[in-house]
Amino acid sequence: HYVVNLRYFEMSILLVIAASSIALAAEDPVATTSDWNKVLRYFDYVFTGVFTFEMIIKMIDQGLILHDGSYFRDLWNILDFIVVIGALVAFALTNNKGRDIKTIKSLRVLRVLRPLKTIKRLPKLKAVFDCVVTSLKNVFNILIVYKLFMFIFAVIAVQLFKGKFFYCTDSSKDTEKACQGYYIDYGKDKKEMKKREWKRHEFHYDNVIWALLTLFTVSTGEGWPQVLQHSVDVTEEDRGPSHGNRMEMSIFYVIYFVVFPFFFVNIFVALIIITFQEQGDKMMEECSLEKNERACIDFAISAKPLTRYMPQNRHTFQYRLWHFVVSPSFEYTVLAMIALNTIVLMMKYYSAPPAYDAVLKHLNTAFTVLFSIECVLKILAFGFLNYFRDTWNIFDFITVLGSITEIVVDLQVRDQSDV
Repeated sequence: HYVVNLRYFEMSILLVIAASSIALAAEDPVATTSDWNKVLRYFDYVFTGVFTFEMIIKMIDQGLILHDGSYFRDLWNILDFIVVIGALVAFALTNNKGRDIKTIKSLRVLRVLRPLKTIKRLPKLKAVFDCVVTSLKNVFNILIVYKLFMFIFAVIAVQLFKGKFFYCTDSSKDTEKACQGYYIDYGKDKKEMKKREWKRHEFHYDNVIWALLTLFTVSTGEGWPQVLQHSVDVTEEDRGPSHGNRMEMSIFYVIYFVVFPFFFVNIFVALIIITFQEQGDKMMEECSLEKNERACIDFAISAKPLTRYMPQNRHTFQYRLWHFVVSPSFEYTVLAMIALNTIVLMMKYYSAPPAYDAVLKHLNTAFTVLFSIECVLKILAFGFLNYFRDTWNIFDFITVLGSITEIVVDLQVRDQSDV
């Protein structure tokens, strides 16, 4: 009992666990009989010996199973026991050449559980692990709702896209009947004769099961642009695709992404956060202060006063300018200009007429002038140093400076082209 409760005993075990984890990561999985692996094997003997010594003295200290607090009444101790016994049995079978090598490998896999031994020894890690386990118990109801919504979207997808994900390897043919014979594929360096084939995309919505699988793939964020492209190219059942034929089908994926990858993922995150807070409240039950009282004390300790610049002399021009700049009417005017400037930026499109582009450039120049006037007024009202103490003012200044630079460069390029 004295050895188990020594001050540096747990720290020493943690260091051994860290070294053992590094040794596991350093093994060569291909050349299992290499000299490097043989050296690591001797280190593994040392690590296993340390863990065996720890297990034995804890069994002697705590007892085995008959009373409360005994060794085998703790799940973490059972995990340690499985890891140690698996390593010892693997060593024993390694010495016996008549045994199956696969059995040895399966037992040696248990060594990957060694890093989990650190969770019990670090209170913060154990709190996080307990939070995850508790969250898994509460996540079942949310998972049911998640599956119900997934089923609803799968049914809708089947109604929208069933039988429409077929295509011919020769894109000039759009039906299975026409997709016959051979065609010439003109590559970069050579042309090749290929047989036409009528295929279906790997992910489709021909039935609810495949629709669920496709939607799950989309929710992971991996490869979903291809599914989106196939969906907006659909035409009719049993017919090939046409590029951009049904762009409105993209709305289905926008709604799906809002509901699943955004909404439901945030629900799971919120559940874990709430569970973690509840676990923290349980740990603080013995505290003499209530939760709100502790929050008030924390707020009082960390609170900082809000500061706002204001000219001292109210009879100066700077004060009048400051009063104008901080007025609601000025802020609403600037907000309206930002909205209008955003609309102007949205009106650009490819192959627009030159007169249309010229009007947009002049409007952009006008907005740049207005924002520059706003920036100058604020600098005069707040003062140079006070203006740049606010991060948002710095952002506005950089934006205006960038817009002015863009206009100047554009004028220089235009003058050079005229010359």
